[in-house]
Amino acid sequence: MPQLIRSPENNDITFMQHRDKTICLTGHRTEKFLDAPIGDEAITINTIRSILTMMLADAYDRGARYFIIGMARGVDLWAGEELLYMKRVLPDVHIIAAVPHMGHEHSIHGTDADIMYSIGEAADAVICVSENYSSWCFLRRNDYMLRNSSAVLGVIHKDEGGTAYTLKNAVKYGVKKRVADVTDYHRMIPLMERYPQVYRMTMPSQRYAFWEYRPRLLYQCGLFSQE
Repeated sequence: MPQLIRSPENNDITFMQHRDKTICLTGHRTEKFLDAPIGDEAITINTIRSILTMMLADAYDRGARYFIIGMARGVDLWAGEELLYMKRVLPDVHIIAAVPHMGHEHSIHGTDADIMYSIGEAADAVICVSENYSSWCFLRRNDYMLRNSSAVLGVIHKDEGGTAYTLKNAVKYGVKKRVADVTDYHRMIPLMERYPQVYRMTMPSQRYAFWEYRPRLLYQCGLFSQE
């Protein structure tokens, strides 16, 4: 069985010396995005993933080179999958996996597990924030990511849970917020009508190529804000 956690000596923690070039990700688990999907679940998720890819590519364009992801289902693993592709075409992309507790990998199954282990294998560092599971370990992981980042990228659909906690706590750590607000899915319809590709693309390479031809679309779609 593959191992997610590695020995500390096998971690490259260079990112700790480059907070100005380090960002972290926050966003809900998959099921929280599926309360009232537009069209069907695939259309909703593909559109959100296209927006997320534009956010990651834009962050790289703005100087980010180190990306900390929390390794939960949903936005974390989606971002990790996009970053695996970006790392292939942009060798100076670095991935840091922040695991909430020992044994976390046993709660991830199927395709998500395959993606999680691929991210762990490619990551520069896999940091386990808590030795044991507790009701606080996920928030401790979020605080760890904020302490080591200059900005947080967030995709928010519900003002609750760890995503809301992380975005609210960013101020405490002096971390800039760059947020895609998809609380109301109907706000995505103009983007989807003008660019139906956003809900048809299924591969990270497709989404990244779409952004390359439309790098300003993130700022024009009406869903993205920054503080």
